[in-house]
Amino acid sequence: MTDGLDLHDRAALGDLASRYAVAVDTRTFEQLRDVFLDDATLDTGRSVRSGIDEILTAMEGLRRYVATSHMLGQQLVEAGSEGATGVTYCTAHHLSDADRTDTVMHIRYHDEFVRTDAGWRIARRRLEVLWTDTQPVN
Repeated sequence: MTDGLDLHDRAALGDLASRYAVAVDTRTFEQLRDVFLDDATLDTGRSVRSGIDEILTAMEGLRRYVATSHMLGQQLVEAGSEGATGVTYCTAHHLSDADRTDTVMHIRYHDEFVRTDAGWRIARRRLEVLWTDTQPVN
């Protein structure tokens, strides 16, 4: 039985999650224009950003960290009525130079994906922070 997503679709959706992580960790936020729809929403649990320009502005807040490292885990995607939905697990490290700590966030990204002429894009992303742990670093 198939749910309407072939292996190419599944690989493309996995690549989309990876492109997000790389753009965030390398601070090349403009690359997120190839990840999100122009009218996408990003719900961080603290705020909802609407539109790619607001999302890019929100990402600028990550510059307060010396570095971040998003390690992606399992991803489950399913065909939906308008495209696909998915959940991607992530462990994200946030290194702060001010107090020499690493804030580790254990996250689930809940996404709604849409297929466009340019490929798959995220229409809506909701972050579910499962827990955080702050550790000293040397």
